[in-house]
Amino acid sequence: MRLLRTSTAVVAAATAVTGLALLAAPAQAAVNPVYQGVGMPASGSCADVVTDASVNLSGVPGTGWTKSWAKWANGGAGGDVCVRTLVYVANTKSWAVAK
Repeated sequence: MRLLRTSTAVVAAATAVTGLALLAAPAQAAVNPVYQGVGMPASGSCADVVTDASVNLSGVPGTGWTKSWAKWANGGAGGDVCVRTLVYVANTKSWAVAK
């Protein structure tokens, strides 16, 4: 199983306006999506991916997998995999499969 996470960077920018420095920064740092990938099941269908709680962040169901190809599969020889993206939903403070 591969879990890939993008890095988070919070940038504050200072702008000089008539001799005054204004500092702008986000009120809350965004949570980056989590990209997940697993080897293709023997059935050849991503609908048959079986995952556990270590993959299903905060109770996200084990659904939402789509077919892709990755170099890491089959010991580095490459092959079909199933991937999905999880996004953090701030208003519910939970993770969900991206649509």
